[in-house]
Amino acid sequence: MNLALIVNQTKPEAESFQKIIEEELAKKGILPKIFLNKDFSREDFVGMDCLITLGGDGTILHTTGVLQGMPVPILGINAGHLGYLTEIRQRRRIAEAIERLVAGDYVEDRRAMLSGSIFRQGKEIFSRSALNELLLSRVRGVSIHHFQVFCDGMEMVHYSADGIIISTPTGSTAYNLSAGGPIISPEAPVYIMNPICAHSLNARAVVLDNRRTLEIVMEGGDQVLSFDGEAPIELLAGDVVRIRKAKEETVLIKFSKESFLHTLREKMANL
Repeated sequence: MNLALIVNQTKPEAESFQKIIEEELAKKGILPKIFLNKDFSREDFVGMDCLITLGGDGTILHTTGVLQGMPVPILGINAGHLGYLTEIRQRRRIAEAIERLVAGDYVEDRRAMLSGSIFRQGKEIFSRSALNELLLSRVRGVSIHHFQVFCDGMEMVHYSADGIIISTPTGSTAYNLSAGGPIISPEAPVYIMNPICAHSLNARAVVLDNRRTLEIVMEGGDQVLSFDGEAPIELLAGDVVRIRKAKEETVLIKFSKESFLHTLREKMANL
């Protein structure tokens, strides 16, 4: 079994968890390829059967950003705070998880992603996919920004706001939730457009069929687009951001048959 272990060394439990994982894999005759922090690229995972991420949700999101749809299943082990996307959250469950992983005793949870492309003067200059969300936000200052939104080529709404979150169902419990947006079941074929601090009495988050294509026109500069919190891309006045469901998916390894609502209650109850 070809397996990679990605370790976020900034997490307090990372070192001790890594030792347990390596010991359990050694019992199975498996020597994982180790990657520390963010020191890896997509090419490193060609031919891999599975990835184990040791960190938190941010570690998984960075990994999916690097994979960009490569269908390698990811087992998330939480050594961080919330770990909403991670499957294993207790030290005592690591040995069992490795046993089941090697035996193939798991299910693949396929999560939809969003594709975002930036067009400048009619030409595509950047494209990337995201598991949680795309975020349009200001670069600096406190001035309000203006966005013209089109859906399938038809004018939909004009926002005067601090920014816009475009979230997948997976990302609905992240920034979208903090900004007052709805929680969506991960398998729902939709995505969410949620204006941030809109200067309006009736601006609300909108849930859209994921067959729809959004185009958001920047009416001014000094704005950026980021994908799952990764390095922001600066936007100019007149730039168009086109958003649609990505062809790629992220594959997460799951052992539990617990429902989405059970997971939501367990992980969000004390926040």
